[in-house]
Amino acid sequence: MSALKFIHCSDIHLGRQRLGGKLPDDDFAKALSYIVQFALEHRVDGLLLAGDLYDSPNIQPPILQQATNCLLPLKEAKIPVFAIEGNHDRATVTGETHTWVRYLNDIGLIHLLTIPFQAEGPVLTPWDEKTRRGSYIDYKGVRIVGAGYLGAGTIKRARLIWEAMDQWPKDTVGATVMLLHAGPDYMVQEGGGFAKETLEFLHQRVDYLALGHIHKPLNHGGWAINPGSPEHVRLEESRYDGQPRGMAVLEIDPMAEKPLQRADILGVPKRRVISLRYDCSPHGNKTKRAMDGIQRDIANLLQEVAAGPADAVRLELIGSVNLGRIRLDTDALAAYLEENLPVLAVEINSGGLHLASGESMMAQAADTMPTREAIERAAIYDLVLNSPLSGLEDQADLLAGLFHQFKEDVRNQVGYQEIRERLNNSTLVEHLVEEALAERPERSVATAKDGEG
Repeated sequence: MSALKFIHCSDIHLGRQRLGGKLPDDDFAKALSYIVQFALEHRVDGLLLAGDLYDSPNIQPPILQQATNCLLPLKEAKIPVFAIEGNHDRATVTGETHTWVRYLNDIGLIHLLTIPFQAEGPVLTPWDEKTRRGSYIDYKGVRIVGAGYLGAGTIKRARLIWEAMDQWPKDTVGATVMLLHAGPDYMVQEGGGFAKETLEFLHQRVDYLALGHIHKPLNHGGWAINPGSPEHVRLEESRYDGQPRGMAVLEIDPMAEKPLQRADILGVPKRRVISLRYDCSPHGNKTKRAMDGIQRDIANLLQEVAAGPADAVRLELIGSVNLGRIRLDTDALAAYLEENLPVLAVEINSGGLHLASGESMMAQAADTMPTREAIERAAIYDLVLNSPLSGLEDQADLLAGLFHQFKEDVRNQVGYQEIRERLNNSTLVEHLVEEALAERPERSVATAKDGEG
């Protein structure tokens, strides 16, 4: 038997709304279609989908249609899809609530693998084609196990699954692939996060670990791989664009002593995102036409990089700004760039700005009317400055910017998952985690890394 070829992808996030819908949601369907077309052209043996096919458990009919349109060609070509649910696909970690991923399973487009947990531990059952239920499926000499999303107890639960798998007779399985919606080094103690060194016990029974959850590509030891999201779920993910991201191609020979022959991460075409950082300091204390200068400078920068009508822009504002003297309106700035340049949408992050205190802002604001944003930022900054959070006493600027962004997220009705992801990616959170781990005894640190604290 020649080696089997599989495609592994994850975190498609069909239905994701970005920048209030300025960026089309069919970007994610196009990314999935590219992966499907690649699978068809290379006549692969199967597709592994490691969670978060959808961005939300509550999807609209057009998004369901995107999923069925993308996956139907694989069914027609008799290329099976082996899938698990991610944290975005279902409302709760546990439970038997019906999901739209389950619907795709029930109509035969995918094989949804799940492992229910009971009081005595995980229950691993073989795939039953009649009920279309099961925890693992044997396919051409490869046993594919669907661990799913295990939440904050990922390592503890994964170890229980491994112990159950270890009871299988060694000679009944040629090779084992596990699908796990979890992210090594995502964040200690975050749901689905753990230190990648704790994966090694799985390698005793698993030849290839198909990971998801985080959107950054990761290759741990050549056997545990997260291909990364195939499209920019958040524009800040464009910082990963210097490396292949989007899908992995693996070859497995169930008859070989070491079944995993190769596993490589390949790139998937994405919408171009232009990332710019602009220092507002030269205009930061002007009272007249400051915004005109900022707009002109940024427009020139975008023209220099040949921004096009299909491009998205992620603009980070840094430097020192006195919001009591200049009317820094980020919404107006984004609208100006979208209207006057051939770009599709602009996202502005002003969390890196250093602000004067609210008191000095108001004292200097007699000759100009502050914007809503200026007043809100001043109030938040003063609150943070006067009531500092433990461990972040010297981070008032960044903390005020983060709190203001959360307020804007709520105002714009951003979903809780995106707010949570923004928090997880904040350098402030990393700073707090590092301090907390530094203060703990060595045993407690190991426990926290295992997600068992």
